[in-house]
Amino acid sequence: MTRICILLLMLPVGAVAQNYAEIQTSMKNFYYGSADVADMDNDGKPDVVINGAVDTDGDGQADVSYNEMYKNNGISLVPYANVGNDANHLGDIQFIDFDNDGLLDIISTGLSYTDVVNYKHYRFKNTGNGLVKETVLPGKIYGSMEVIDFDHDGKQDYLINGTQYVEGTGFINELDYYRNTGTGFELTKGWMEGTQNGSFKMVDLNNDNLLDLVILGTNTGSAPLFKVYLNEGGILELSQDFNALSSGKLDFADFNADGYQDIIVSGTDQNDAPYFAVLMNDGTGYLTEQLINTPEIADASISVGDLNNDGYYDFIISGNDEDTNAVVKTFLFNPSNQGFIENIPTGLHYLGGTGFINLLDFDNDNRLDVLLAGFDWADSGYPSLTKIFRSTSPEVNQKPTPPANLNLTKNGNRFHFSWNGATDDKTPVNALRYEIKVGSAPGTSDVAKYTVTTPSWFLDLDPSVQDVYWSVRSIDASKAYSDPSVQGTLTLATREVKTGNQISVYPNPASDKVFIRGEKVSEIGMYSIDGKKLNITLEQDQTINISHLPKGTYLLQLKIKNEITTQKLIIK
Repeated sequence: MTRICILLLMLPVGAVAQNYAEIQTSMKNFYYGSADVADMDNDGKPDVVINGAVDTDGDGQADVSYNEMYKNNGISLVPYANVGNDANHLGDIQFIDFDNDGLLDIISTGLSYTDVVNYKHYRFKNTGNGLVKETVLPGKIYGSMEVIDFDHDGKQDYLINGTQYVEGTGFINELDYYRNTGTGFELTKGWMEGTQNGSFKMVDLNNDNLLDLVILGTNTGSAPLFKVYLNEGGILELSQDFNALSSGKLDFADFNADGYQDIIVSGTDQNDAPYFAVLMNDGTGYLTEQLINTPEIADASISVGDLNNDGYYDFIISGNDEDTNAVVKTFLFNPSNQGFIENIPTGLHYLGGTGFINLLDFDNDNRLDVLLAGFDWADSGYPSLTKIFRSTSPEVNQKPTPPANLNLTKNGNRFHFSWNGATDDKTPVNALRYEIKVGSAPGTSDVAKYTVTTPSWFLDLDPSVQDVYWSVRSIDASKAYSDPSVQGTLTLATREVKTGNQISVYPNPASDKVFIRGEKVSEIGMYSIDGKKLNITLEQDQTINISHLPKGTYLLQLKIKNEITTQKLIIK
């Protein structure tokens, strides 16, 4: 395994300072909490949901589990709905639209002070007027959740990681998969090896539109692990096995704007030594470890985003230093030397672990604000506080423009979406993310709506679906959204690919020349993953010279008898 020590600079605070001012809210102060941020009611403002425990009698100790949604009214965060006695903590909570009605529902896992033995997992439906409990199942603690569409059917699935007690077996750490069937959820227990006190992310590492897995923590046998799995046609195959970590947190972002997602990790190895690194992606999903040389930050929470409005992803981290003092730091990516600048922001209340930190654009000024919770170790009572801080940076950031060109093809039941032409004043096009919205009628999102990291996606829909209405919004590194693109449909795009057009593109992956066998190709186009058209020539023998192109994932568009098909091509 390659290990590189990353360049880390400490500059004068004034040169790179991030300044913040607290916003007064009605949020409770949460212990052992977690939070998620999303626009739950489609009013364009990010809302918040938190699970955790609260101190109701003022003795400095948490005594009641409490979960609540907070609505952003443009001035503050105000209570919207809570889940009453069905609350938990020491787990996780996430927004999810499991019925594709446009209102964000809630899933949670953890334990409750009313029953500390039987951990619970809940699903709550958002009715538009509040929350209604739909399901209660056995849950997990010391873990986390991810909302995904793993099977590409447009319906949001989710995963739960953590530890769970099973009668007759004991504690087991598994990653469970809940597949959304449209009428409920189908559970696959032990879908992958799970962990406690760890973290995991589902992210497309090699831009093939398939979600890969990065996971760390302690498994059922009390062994630490840190592994990367690549998705090979729906099967997760072990790709890399890093030096094991017994605990930690991770997140992902395209720090160097090369079009591929990198990983940031803070944790503890099997010898209780601190570990802090960025794993840089080479374009094929292979990650190279670049250690960050900085003092220990234990019990960390991490969030990614552009903190200094230069267009590049940075990250913020909260936790405890080696003397158990609370610490909050930012690490700003420097594109000129591919390193990070360490900085201590001003105006924040420094809160240590365990807690949570989330970046969001609370006031829609295209600058990232900070939601922060954790222990105030400087206070003799050691309270756990929950606060939100507004960025006071004078730096101007414009929202991105939407994609200008939308393309949709259909092959059998598979709809393949691709787009290009988005721009941003700061964020490089390669680093933009996108919200894709797909509906059965103009302006709707009843088929799919979620964020992807690539300028292409596919959905495998029911055979009864013959056409869809879709649009895309660009998202820059400051989480600023563009206006929606012009709405596209299959009728306005390329004709459906007929199954009679049998085409073979090989070798794939390739490095020098590609052969196309089958019916005669009349026109060909090749595009990088960010939508740029490349200069290639189709020879008379239907070969393409690709030796001049860098390694990565590309899209080939082949025109055959006035019909177009799209093929993925990997250059190694």
